[in-house]
Amino acid sequence: MSQVILENKSVKQNTLTPENELLICCSRTFIDEKNAIKIKKLLQEQINWQFLLEIAAYHKVLPLLFLNISKFGSQSIPINILNSLREYYYLNTQRSLLMASKLVNILNIFDENGIPVIPFKGPILAATAYGDVSRRSFGDLDLLVHPKNFIKTKQILIAKGFEPYADSNEQEAAYLKSLDEKEQEAYLHRHWELHLTNPSEQVTLDVHQSILSKEFSFVSNSEWIWEDTKLIPFVDKQILSFSAENLIIILCSQGGKDCWLWLNRICDLAEVIRTHPNVNWEKIWQLATKLRMTRILLLGLSLAHHVLDAQLPELMLQKIEANSIVKALSSEIVTQLTCTAKDSTDSTTQSQFKFALFHLKLIEHPWDKIVYCYEHIIVPTIADKSFIRLPKFLSFLYYFIRPLRLIASFLIKTKTI
Repeated sequence: MSQVILENKSVKQNTLTPENELLICCSRTFIDEKNAIKIKKLLQEQINWQFLLEIAAYHKVLPLLFLNISKFGSQSIPINILNSLREYYYLNTQRSLLMASKLVNILNIFDENGIPVIPFKGPILAATAYGDVSRRSFGDLDLLVHPKNFIKTKQILIAKGFEPYADSNEQEAAYLKSLDEKEQEAYLHRHWELHLTNPSEQVTLDVHQSILSKEFSFVSNSEWIWEDTKLIPFVDKQILSFSAENLIIILCSQGGKDCWLWLNRICDLAEVIRTHPNVNWEKIWQLATKLRMTRILLLGLSLAHHVLDAQLPELMLQKIEANSIVKALSSEIVTQLTCTAKDSTDSTTQSQFKFALFHLKLIEHPWDKIVYCYEHIIVPTIADKSFIRLPKFLSFLYYFIRPLRLIASFLIKTKTI
């Protein structure tokens, strides 16, 4: 396969403020000569340093910003800004190392119980793609287990001091804790991930049985992941990890799920591409086609290439150029990246509506769009069930309550705007 690299069409300069441009230049572990010159030039301009810190924090790339601007022009940076960045970097490094050690302890629990597990994102992605756990910010720890071990995993972790929680509000968390054993099993069978927290250890886990929710029906099955894993070293262990080809598809799907709101998601993908120059792109394309995820894949690759200069083979660049929907979505996201957190914040209902429209554009098969709408609009969520507790014989009413609550919420928010 030809590995000719086509000329990159970089982010249009007239869409970027100096702060945006400096952040994008610094959001990578390897700075080539072109970006080094650009960083030095930008550091001579009138930078709004507080604004730069705000957007770097929003996009979760503060460690890379600190490492790169301190390398190229610390004398140009106000001392209070440099001190703030340095303090964050050191605190992030300490926390990352602590979380890495906690992850090892958790993986030992899985080893003791004979449950295969794949840790991903968090310290694993930081170490393997960024080269150092200090270079990437992360919060919780993510684990993938096989669906057949999902309930057993929950039971084992509960016995080790973890407890379920809802990542939205206390009312939903209380609902989860109130479920009896059978109700909890039914809940787990229905959901793609389980949020667990261990207050004494100060660690939060997201345990997944799939990489995406059932709203994205085409990738709810995870067998393709387990059929292609590898062992990698981490601390003093050999741990299961995704193949490079699967990891690229997974990062594209995770970014698409979150509508590529944050620059760090593009950084993750660009760094994985950079550290795997011999990845099998034909295999990636064949798998994405099989999973009906070609649009999701191409959008992620387009962003990594156009925003962070990730090198792609001619095969992928031609497919991106030929896909008008991907090009339109990519342009939309680049514009979105130049907004601050304040600019991009909508009400919850507005955000849900925008996310749904974005997802429907991203989903390429008509049947998958129908399934997405059904799962999103009709199937009741924890929020619906915690909103009103119905006896089991009336539980079918939740399928009517769900759309009614969505309509009511939308109308209320519309009137307040």
